[in-house]
Amino acid sequence: MNTPPQKCVLIVGNDQTCEMRSVLESVREICRGAQIVSCASLEAIPDEEAFPDLILICQNWPDEFGPRTLSDLVSRFPISRFVCCYGVWCEADGRTRTIWPLGIRVPARCVSTRLKLEWEIIRGGRAAFPLTAGRDEIFQLEATDGSLRFDTEGGAPLIQVESGDRTYRKMLEERIVSWEGRIANTMNDEAIDLLMIDLDPWEMIVNQLETRTLVAPIVGVMGLAHPETITAAKLLGIEAVICKVAPEQELFQALNRSLQVKAIPQAEC
Repeated sequence: MNTPPQKCVLIVGNDQTCEMRSVLESVREICRGAQIVSCASLEAIPDEEAFPDLILICQNWPDEFGPRTLSDLVSRFPISRFVCCYGVWCEADGRTRTIWPLGIRVPARCVSTRLKLEWEIIRGGRAAFPLTAGRDEIFQLEATDGSLRFDTEGGAPLIQVESGDRTYRKMLEERIVSWEGRIANTMNDEAIDLLMIDLDPWEMIVNQLETRTLVAPIVGVMGLAHPETITAAKLLGIEAVICKVAPEQELFQALNRSLQVKAIPQAEC
């Protein structure tokens, strides 16, 4: 009986920083039994290295890797799967740099869900998607099997979604409906249970929030969720800010948590 070859994960970059240690822990847990090879740079990858099933790039700061890094890796390992885990200081790269396709960029804090998806693909349990896949395609691919449901009493929650990106708004609304929520067609703070706002572009949205009287709890979504921006958003009354490339579960949990808090009777003074 032939023994299947051992799976291999190649990690490129510094996986010992505070942000990346959790990534390494996720790899060890999800890719259990696989050979894990860590190399600080492309030059450090051994010439005799066999084809890894998954190549995980740990990007801790912008311009850490050159513009040909991905093409060099693909040329050498054309059948490998790729994921670029980036730290908080690299969140603007999706707009200001194009080294890594959006479809493979994952925030380090959200890597667990993506690793599970990639490992399922590698093990043959799911169809693969190309390097050119967009964020909306990845969001749909990471969608769950429909087991997520809002845990609220008194019927399906009414949620208002605001976004200047019509396609993105429609995608969010479809997710909310799949979680057994209802979509508000008109803005009425007194009627809705929760307001979900696309915070991009922040410079424009922040001015609107400063002059707006809000009754319902708010959850924001943002492409570049820097810590200082998240702090500023919370000072304006936004309960949670979720990165747009975060897994579906993280977005669901933020909405569900806000709905549950809203349902708690407020003590009378």
